[in-house]
Amino acid sequence: MKIVRISFIAAALFALVPLASQAQHSHKPGTAAHGHQAAGESHAHKSPHGGIVRTAGKYHIELVQQASEVHVYLLDANEKALPLDRSTGTAMLLSTAGKTSSVKLTPTGDHFVAAVPAGTTLRTAIVSLKANGSSLSARFEKLDKAAKSTKAVSAAYTCPMNCEGSASDKPGSCPKCGMALVKKS
Repeated sequence: MKIVRISFIAAALFALVPLASQAQHSHKPGTAAHGHQAAGESHAHKSPHGGIVRTAGKYHIELVQQASEVHVYLLDANEKALPLDRSTGTAMLLSTAGKTSSVKLTPTGDHFVAAVPAGTTLRTAIVSLKANGSSLSARFEKLDKAAKSTKAVSAAYTCPMNCEGSASDKPGSCPKCGMALVKKS
């Protein structure tokens, strides 16, 4: 009887281990926390630039996939793009054909950009950044399925000052200069 009771308690503890391993954090003081199982896990919030967001330590990394390039944003806890002063990065890209390539991420305004080799359909991208004294990484998988399931949305709104990174599919304000976005003609 004692062995059965100990076995039952052990089974109950093993069942609770995944719940105990989830890290909780809050984006703003006074808001409800949400759980992430580990760095690099899918993020529960909308992505500010229409990509995929993963947790990376106290930061977030967003990957936006376009036809011939990937855009990578380093985001703070409030999901605002951080300045890339003295930041560097690389991305390991795996194609659906099983080919792997390493590309350098080039800082461009408030984000990084890397060219995707011609004719490549991405399956996985592993992004590694060095920023603010931290080494960060995130893994983005099933990109080929995500690309097929998302409709191609052309940016209908842009900044009248033509600020880089201001294109959006909805009205709002420019992340660079703050001016109201205008509808493209």
